[in-house]
Amino acid sequence: MDMKTLNLPPEVKQEIEDFAAEVERLQRGDVGEEEFKRFRLQQGIYGQRQEDVQMIRTKLPFGRITSDQLNCLADFGANYSSGILHVTTRQDIQFHYVKIADVPQGLQDLAEHGITTREACGNTVRNVTACHKSGTCKDEKFDVTPYALAVSQYLLRHPLTQNLARKFKISLGGCQGCGLGPIHDIGMNAEINDGVRGFKVLVGGGLGSSPHIAQLLSEFVPADDILRTCEAILRVFDQHGDKRNRNKARFKFVVAKYGIEKLRALVQKEFEKLEGTQYPAIEIPEETIPNIPEFSSNGDMESDPDFVQWKARNTYEQRQAGFYNVHIKLQLGDLTHDQARALSKIAADYAGGILVNTVFQNLMIPWVKPEAFALVYNALKPIGLHKAGTEELKDMTSCPGSETCNLGITHSRGLINQLTEDVENEATDSTELDHITIKASGCPNSCGQHHIASIGFSGSAKKVNGVLTPHYEMMLGGRITEDGAVFGTPVIKLPAKNVPNAVRRSVNAYKRDKQDNESFVEFYDRVGKDYFTDLLSDLKALPEIESSPQSYIDYHATQVFSLDDRGQGECAGALTDMITDRLSEAERTLFQCNRAFEKNQFAEAVRQAHRTLVSSARALLVTEGMDYTDNVETLTKFESLIVETGIVSEKHAGITERYQEDPEQADRARAQSMLEESKALVDECRKANDKMKADKSLRIRVGSKGNVPEEPAGNGGGDPAAVNQSIDLLGVKCPFNYVKTKLKLETMQSGQTLEVLLDDGEPAINVPRSVQNDGHKLLSHVEENGHHKIVIEKA
Repeated sequence: MDMKTLNLPPEVKQEIEDFAAEVERLQRGDVGEEEFKRFRLQQGIYGQRQEDVQMIRTKLPFGRITSDQLNCLADFGANYSSGILHVTTRQDIQFHYVKIADVPQGLQDLAEHGITTREACGNTVRNVTACHKSGTCKDEKFDVTPYALAVSQYLLRHPLTQNLARKFKISLGGCQGCGLGPIHDIGMNAEINDGVRGFKVLVGGGLGSSPHIAQLLSEFVPADDILRTCEAILRVFDQHGDKRNRNKARFKFVVAKYGIEKLRALVQKEFEKLEGTQYPAIEIPEETIPNIPEFSSNGDMESDPDFVQWKARNTYEQRQAGFYNVHIKLQLGDLTHDQARALSKIAADYAGGILVNTVFQNLMIPWVKPEAFALVYNALKPIGLHKAGTEELKDMTSCPGSETCNLGITHSRGLINQLTEDVENEATDSTELDHITIKASGCPNSCGQHHIASIGFSGSAKKVNGVLTPHYEMMLGGRITEDGAVFGTPVIKLPAKNVPNAVRRSVNAYKRDKQDNESFVEFYDRVGKDYFTDLLSDLKALPEIESSPQSYIDYHATQVFSLDDRGQGECAGALTDMITDRLSEAERTLFQCNRAFEKNQFAEAVRQAHRTLVSSARALLVTEGMDYTDNVETLTKFESLIVETGIVSEKHAGITERYQEDPEQADRARAQSMLEESKALVDECRKANDKMKADKSLRIRVGSKGNVPEEPAGNGGGDPAAVNQSIDLLGVKCPFNYVKTKLKLETMQSGQTLEVLLDDGEPAINVPRSVQNDGHKLLSHVEENGHHKIVIEKA
């Protein structure tokens, strides 16, 4: 196989030059941060919790890299970031604390070694993953990596994937579910039918705050049809994904909405439409053994108990006789740039010069001979990467959490560090427990995959003794197999500092009360949730803060716990994202409209113009707290609230009537007219949105005094008991609860107070913080009867 990660298209250089130009425009102030955001996300660049630095994520199909590429990644870490390379659960490597000015040169350095960051983030097809043992696994039906590479290459920069409703994840597995197909948008597992290679295909899986198990699309799709099948599925997602509601935009919601039978019919229809499409041939390279350098063994180390345990737990026999996969445990998925260079040398000196990132945030070196074990171990020991045990109890998973992530509530990495240290100290022989998996996420979004862990933790915040305190919801019994998954059951919500004791009690209870050969998840299934709730209920309490202030501080933190620096996960951030996404969709369909017009496809041009009008209208209606599924209703409200109030020009009056005209009857004149109107509307909506942001207001006021009713000052004055107005937002989801709160405040005068009722969870966390960011004062926040009441003083 060609060891380049991707055959990078020639437009890579142009992309990097374009990115450098956009960075210069950003620094000059010619482009706003929000306009730049989608551009950088497409290039694998995320904002961080910290200002003025970025997270850069590479895209490494099925995690495979060469020694040379790992050296390049080490140089990137040393030259542009904090010096740490972080292996992700999608087999990528990402870097934190990168200055935006350094990104163009960094991208150039990566591209020169066949590495891209393109579409590693954003609403695109993310990195295609596969079992790390693919090609060497003794149990695999066949090597799936050529197919994973083909899917990756075909979908990279594909016009269909540039602005999906939400991110889209694909995985391939060769044997017993190690590809984690049931939690992917498309999960493919190798099958052989009458000597023909193919895949069982699952669709609609995903984790996040609303996890779904993938459902069976087809028992067998011939391997030659997988590119066409993937494209057909993506076309269904593009057409039916909910681009109006970010929280319901993943493909899993499309599958849930229509059901698997109708979904199959939709996919089949798109599959048939693609008949005649020429797909690139999938190259299946001849299997060869890499060239292994000559080396001399450094003697027998069987008397060293640490080496013996490492060999027993970190080496796995390949299907190729005489060779082994060596697994390297990375604490929290991290390695320094010096460690990376040392690993590169080990792989080059004693194996085939190949390394693989695993979905468990570790590294694997294949093609190691048994006589090199001692040499490899002695090379790992000086760099601290010789610890025994991967994919076992002591090898836990965490997302970045609040350390760097804008969405993070708790410091999940700190928690996992503490739990790992506890297990290392207390369970030196953990053989009977090594089937237990522990995973933690810093928020409900499950980037740490807590839903599929034996013991999982989801970060949250809750008051104890009147003090906001980091908490985790503890989930038990999660697991995943080739064909399905069982998501962990929420059992109890605990203060972060009590979690290690909860794990200790739970494991000890399992050891004490389990039946013969009963696994932890089988034990949980038998004894049930109430058993553990009773076992752990006293851990919900904390001593008063005066006697134990550290109990209220998060792991690896030095200050009192707070959500003040939580970024784009707030309603305000979600609102901005929703408007930006819809305007981006309008620009995308406008491009398609223009292309169809140039090809004299007038009916198609009008259809795309209609989509552009609707997306533009939906973008600005967000600012009115409105969202409609019916396109005619959307445009009708847009006319009355946006056109008639002068936010966009009156030439768009009658837009609803024009939308209802049949596209099939369109001639050149009508198509040109609709194209011109679409261009004008997108431009006006973009400018209106920019003006709203500059004004820090959701509505653009017209007339001498605007549209804000004059009201008496009322009581005001900061007394939460003296409420001027109130609004009930129970059942209203983010970000529309924030929008309605903000709109209500705009009708009030400075000093007046507004009482708002909110649901528990994200609304209660995000809305108060968002209105404070707008400059208003939060007078009180109380929880009562399962919901929250806040009182705001208008700035």
